[in-house]
Amino acid sequence: MTESNAIIIHGGGLVDPSKVVIMRLAKNLSKVYSKVFIAKYSFEGLYKPEFWMEYNEVLVKDIESKRGTYFGTCRGIDLTDPIKAEKTINTLKPCNINTIIIAGGDGSARQASEISSNFKANGINIIFPAPLTIDGINGGLSIGIKEAVKESIRQIDNIVSTSLKTRDNEQFGVVMVELQGRNRDDILANVLDYFCEQQRVNDCNFPDLLLRVVPANFETDESKLIEDINNSSKRTLILLSEGSNIKIAELKGKVNRKVRSLVVGYSSQSNDLTSPEDIAIYNNWIDKACEIIAGNPHGTYSIVNKDGKIFAQPISYYANLNPRKGQKAVLPEELSTLVKQYMA
Repeated sequence: MTESNAIIIHGGGLVDPSKVVIMRLAKNLSKVYSKVFIAKYSFEGLYKPEFWMEYNEVLVKDIESKRGTYFGTCRGIDLTDPIKAEKTINTLKPCNINTIIIAGGDGSARQASEISSNFKANGINIIFPAPLTIDGINGGLSIGIKEAVKESIRQIDNIVSTSLKTRDNEQFGVVMVELQGRNRDDILANVLDYFCEQQRVNDCNFPDLLLRVVPANFETDESKLIEDINNSSKRTLILLSEGSNIKIAELKGKVNRKVRSLVVGYSSQSNDLTSPEDIAIYNNWIDKACEIIAGNPHGTYSIVNKDGKIFAQPISYYANLNPRKGQKAVLPEELSTLVKQYMA
């Protein structure tokens, strides 16, 4: 009997417990497939066997003992390219790898959907069981959104703790922060909601703060935003979504106050940054997803957590929620109203 192997790739670094998720997937799926490999560096690793690690308990201990991971990003690696696709297929098939398991974000979901037909025609299936940071899932969940929001708040608190305490030319400074999320506003909206609920950012009370947001899916009046910043004597915090029509580099050159800027980075950190309760939620999701995979180990599909249920959907499910063009994530009404309230 020909062995049936699987390879797991991680297509995004936007969630702290990535190592927990990936190792849990590998452990469960080692009972389904003859061998399970984990590829470093995302989609690039699929056609470079030197980046492969075969799952075993030694590997788990090695990865868990390190801060950070080998996981990469799908950006810049496009397997819709016929040459790279052929190279990937010709690398996987001799090793009896007929299933690719992907954990990732928006870009990973889109690429998985776009390459699935070609790979399936060549005997290789694609399963997307773990959406890590896909914003705008109407009625559904993405494993990493909460973690990305928590990490955003932590990094904003850090930069505010120093940057907004000092004065320069009798003025308080301006902090501009870009929140990543692939042109979506869920992370921005949830960070804003948290600060509004606390009525402070770090130890800066709201009455002492000028707070403005620049979302991706609403048009911001740049001239009004610049006017607000230049005419204010308050400590100022500007939060921008990745993909918004205003960029930090352009904005910095148009204001007359000292600016510090930050692009929030999310990465796979040591597991102690994630609460045991959160890890239990992720483990439960992965365990149920693996039950579905065990029942259909050679299919091509996504796994969705929606309305408290975990079930399979077409591989295009997440890609359709965030296409390459015209992406318009639908925020809950209360968050949409809140974002508009703090726009220029």
